[in-house]
Amino acid sequence: MIHTNIYPDPDWIVGKQALMNVRAHLADGKTIIQPSSWRIPFQWQGYHYQNQDDQPYMLIVNSGGGYVEGDGSYFFGNLEKDTRTLFTTTASGKFHKCLNGLESTEVVEFTVAENALLEYMPDEAIPFAHSRSRRSIRINLQKTSRLFATDMVSAGRVHYGREIFKFNSLRSSFEVMLEGKRFAQDKVIVKTPQEVADLERLWNGARHSVVVFAYAPDLPQGIEEHVRLMAGNVSETVVGVSRIGGLVIVRILSNETWQAHEAIFKCWKALRPSIAGKEARPISKC
Repeated sequence: MIHTNIYPDPDWIVGKQALMNVRAHLADGKTIIQPSSWRIPFQWQGYHYQNQDDQPYMLIVNSGGGYVEGDGSYFFGNLEKDTRTLFTTTASGKFHKCLNGLESTEVVEFTVAENALLEYMPDEAIPFAHSRSRRSIRINLQKTSRLFATDMVSAGRVHYGREIFKFNSLRSSFEVMLEGKRFAQDKVIVKTPQEVADLERLWNGARHSVVVFAYAPDLPQGIEEHVRLMAGNVSETVVGVSRIGGLVIVRILSNETWQAHEAIFKCWKALRPSIAGKEARPISKC
């Protein structure tokens, strides 16, 4: 199943709504990523083969540097059969204050065909004080697809004054679909100061929350315990791991940004040999 391109809304203002459609396909045994359309502030800067193999790494570049009130970004990736890709970002997603009641919107959707591999590892989303953010990540899989995907949300600019859990609202959804049916979803909706305070208590003092969804039809038995041991060995970090069939779900709560990133990498290190057939290594963003 391959989605057609998504086109801009005629009412969009140039520079405030970013759009990119990319297609991954095979050519001479390697995966090639091509942009079928894009709109500023998304920028196309190509990709590289970090591991010197058949898998391209693409950095998603939003030259706007962040989201101000009413901004939106819409990224759609169509991964054809047998392709292997990794997508990440050049920097964290910064959601600035919204003083006029509008939201800032981020939408990411991938459609992953049979026997295709998607690794999606963006940097964290940071809701600044008085921000109103709406985020949606959806990944559409087939039974033979393979996936390692992460979503990290911070409590704000945690080392900037007292700007922790000071955002006005946050609506965030991270969803995995398997052959058209919802397989897993992580959802956070906080719309009032009381709900934001409830979220702070739910995080139990942590400043960063991560969800990892990892899927393969042939994940070995007991790998979830391996993930738990690897990722749980990070200071000031709490890790929970569960499994539903071929899907491993990891929740990470950390005090510092580097601790959350380290726990993510250890999850990847534990799972990547079974999902992608190779070892994890730090991602080059040069």
